[in-house]
Amino acid sequence: MVNNRMNLWRISLGIVIVLTIITLPVFSSEPQRTSGNQIPLSSNEKKGVHISQQWIQNSTSSPTIGENGKVIYLFGASLPSIVCSPLKLSDIELQKGEKIRDIHIGDKHRWKVTPTLTGSGSFETPHVIIKPTDTGLNTTMIIATNRRSYYIKLISQKTSYMPKIGFEYPEETEQKMEQFISRQKAKKEANTLTQTGQNIQNLFFNYTISGKAEWKPIRVYHDGIKTYIQMPKAMKQTEAPSLLIIGPDLKEQIVNYRIKNDRYIVDYIFKKAILIAGVGNHQQRITITRTPS
Repeated sequence: MVNNRMNLWRISLGIVIVLTIITLPVFSSEPQRTSGNQIPLSSNEKKGVHISQQWIQNSTSSPTIGENGKVIYLFGASLPSIVCSPLKLSDIELQKGEKIRDIHIGDKHRWKVTPTLTGSGSFETPHVIIKPTDTGLNTTMIIATNRRSYYIKLISQKTSYMPKIGFEYPEETEQKMEQFISRQKAKKEANTLTQTGQNIQNLFFNYTISGKAEWKPIRVYHDGIKTYIQMPKAMKQTEAPSLLIIGPDLKEQIVNYRIKNDRYIVDYIFKKAILIAGVGNHQQRITITRTPS
């Protein structure tokens, strides 16, 4: 009788233990998964998803290589995809002077995210260091800064990974282009005669000007076809001097020329010429001589 009661007690205790184990909550370090139920989408929602997928899969925005092997993405053109690996660090470099406000990641249990800084003052640059704890992971991350929000896809592989990642910003590209155009314009203006628009690099200024006169030329040059004599403003208050060419026989020759604004334009290149104004004791002469290049 006693043995039967003991057996019954043991059986009852076993049933209680089994039921207790079954009803205990299951704890796991794995992130909780959502249910498999699909919620029907409206036409507008489907359109929004389609637009997002186009942006995510934008094949025209390919990453490029930057300094020291950095993978460069054009900010905003598509969803950057960063490949990471356990026991390896991936460094996301943001824009100089940018301030990180907050970081959100879809799978915070299996991804380690650490913000840090390099440089100081105006050269201070924010970085985000990424490291997964396992392979085969796929999540997204948002980095909010004082200038913009970064939307980034994270993938973990066994061995493949990207050590350094950076961004090219449309406003910086536009600014660089404006600076380039500005430099080109300044260079062109520096090499251009304001009054005529002639490129100085295509002109030859190998002339000497001797003599004294209020209207003594400022400079003389040629472009390989024509000779130009630039006169000072004082010539407007006086009679324009005559231009004569000194020929091979050292005799003075009349030459065809025209005056446009403040320049004499001669339709060929001469070796020597004189400008003459006045007569007798009041005559003034300026000699122009082309020197070897």
